[in-house]
Amino acid sequence: MPASAAAADACVFDHARDFLSRVPGLGPAALPAARPRVTLTFAQSLDGKISRTDRRLLLSGRESAAMTHRLRTMHDAILVGVGTVAFDDPQLTARLLPPAEAAAAPHPQPVVLDPHLRTPPTARLLAGPRADPRLRTPWLVAGPSHDRARRAELERCGATIIVVGDCDDAGRPRLEAVLEALRSRGVSRLMVEGGARIIQAFLDTRLVDLLLVTIAPVLVGSAGVPAVAAAGPELPTTASVLYEQFGRD
Repeated sequence: MPASAAAADACVFDHARDFLSRVPGLGPAALPAARPRVTLTFAQSLDGKISRTDRRLLLSGRESAAMTHRLRTMHDAILVGVGTVAFDDPQLTARLLPPAEAAAAPHPQPVVLDPHLRTPPTARLLAGPRADPRLRTPWLVAGPSHDRARRAELERCGATIIVVGDCDDAGRPRLEAVLEALRSRGVSRLMVEGGARIIQAFLDTRLVDLLLVTIAPVLVGSAGVPAVAAAGPELPTTASVLYEQFGRD
């Protein structure tokens, strides 16, 4: 790597570390005993869209992505919905780190809210740990009404199935019960990355302790999926707001 490129990367990583050291709520403060401390984070466009309905949408620049990957190392687990797994096939790892840290940095425990076990057996969350023993096999949080044969198949692929009995009328585990189940498994800090229904649900239930939003200077338009619905219950307010520029974001 040319010296100029290495110096640029060092600046990116230093900026990410410095910013997160100043974010309220990420320090060693006392954690709630009954549930994990929840950080909700996502990237959105200027018009509030987090994805497209027709194809994948990459919003974060390298600078803000480096901040997000470092943020992942500061949490025990990272949670997404099964729709995100099916559409984006994410890895949910902490890869964009300084070379000296990348080999030893902890990867968060992947957690997928998957009420009816729709996670594809070919998902990278399942394939990745088979190729790299440092990666953690995912926990799939399901309701009682799931396909037993599909469960056996996913378990053969390495997934751990966590069944939560407290569900809504659609068979989706209630978030309070999900957080209780994760806390019982040692998760003290949980990072939530989406998608849209998961973001809305955590805000609606006021289970968010820290909200970190990356805003990319692009417009998506009518093909975009909004981060937060236009109508719904009264959402929580924010305090101790901090702004920072990362590259173009």
